[in-house]
Amino acid sequence: MARKLQHADEAVALMRAAGFEPLEPYPGSHRPWRCVHEPCGEVRTPTLNTIRANGTACRPCSNLVAGRANWTVEAAERVFLEAGLEPLEPWPGSSSLAWRARHWACGRVVSPRLGNIAAGQGPCRECGQDATHEALRKNQDEASAVMRAAGLEPLEPFSGVDHPWRCRHEACGAEVSPTFTNTKRGQGGCLGCAARTAAVRLLMPEQDALSIMARHGLEPLEPYPGSGKPWQCRHSCGKIVTPTLTNVSVGKGVCRYCNSAFPYDGPAMLYLVVDRDAVKIGCCSRHGRRLDEHRRFGWEVAWSVDCPTGDEAYNLEQAVIAWWRDDLGLQPARDSVDMPQFGYTETAAWVEMRPEQVLDKVRELADESGLPAHTVRSTEFLTTRPSVPASHLGVRARARKPLPWQDALEF
Repeated sequence: MARKLQHADEAVALMRAAGFEPLEPYPGSHRPWRCVHEPCGEVRTPTLNTIRANGTACRPCSNLVAGRANWTVEAAERVFLEAGLEPLEPWPGSSSLAWRARHWACGRVVSPRLGNIAAGQGPCRECGQDATHEALRKNQDEASAVMRAAGLEPLEPFSGVDHPWRCRHEACGAEVSPTFTNTKRGQGGCLGCAARTAAVRLLMPEQDALSIMARHGLEPLEPYPGSGKPWQCRHSCGKIVTPTLTNVSVGKGVCRYCNSAFPYDGPAMLYLVVDRDAVKIGCCSRHGRRLDEHRRFGWEVAWSVDCPTGDEAYNLEQAVIAWWRDDLGLQPARDSVDMPQFGYTETAAWVEMRPEQVLDKVRELADESGLPAHTVRSTEFLTTRPSVPASHLGVRARARKPLPWQDALEF
């Protein structure tokens, strides 16, 4: 008890030193203690811990020392009303707390802080944003002048700084849709022209390109077209080839006559293999195993044409595929899973293309190109459709496992 009385005496001394006269016995260091603040004469309820930490606990007096206002309910409401705000709840008692109100100008319910309103901040964020946008909005003439200075002729009325604006690029005549903001920042507004400009800027110097080709035994026969475009050259073997600089720089595609297993400059064969559902055009060496690979997976040879060179066979094959895809709009009838021996992109559906049609087209293409007569070998499948489809399974696997169409026949 004596120790408690000693603490009480020390507590009273601390409160009086801070300007507070206790009105009740000491309740403890962390509990509110009813006192009179002598400088202002008001009754406050600080805790002893607060006095120890801050030296004072009278907010109005602290505000006066710091030069801050001591708000009353009447003054707070007056500031809100003058700002066009109708309070929808009592003042929360602090200028730093949100106070729910209605903005008369727009009818929105907002929650500004009294301190911000008193400092001159706007009462409604949305109204402030609208006012900013209106202040920054360009009129049609000002915006059009900026676009024309960038070489863009507007084709429709101005709709806003960040909206795509349909224009014609005077330099190339293309129709583009840049925004006013991006154009004002210096962007060109035309992606096509920007890409072409970048391509010219990034183009490898021709002397460097010539050095790369020379290291691989290639003598260019035309100006450098760019790293990704075919470049006509003469290889050290004497053949004319068209590799790209990109491929040559990594050691690929230098000369198909010297580095390919297919005999581009030797005897070759153009062929057509068929199954129940599709036809496939291709070219190969006359003495290779390509046709055996197709037979292994169930394809049948419909016809084959002997060609003096692989170049001729390859060109005829590509011409037939271009006829299918570009002229007739035919799509491949197989995918990579169906043909592990490769070549699925060279297929067409049987119901859309017959073997004899393809052979007639090959003869027509050969005549147009002035090629000599070719030796043609045909089989019964030139006019007869095979009864079974090819498969991704080999001969032995097909013998062990019935195919789906065989299962269907058993029902």
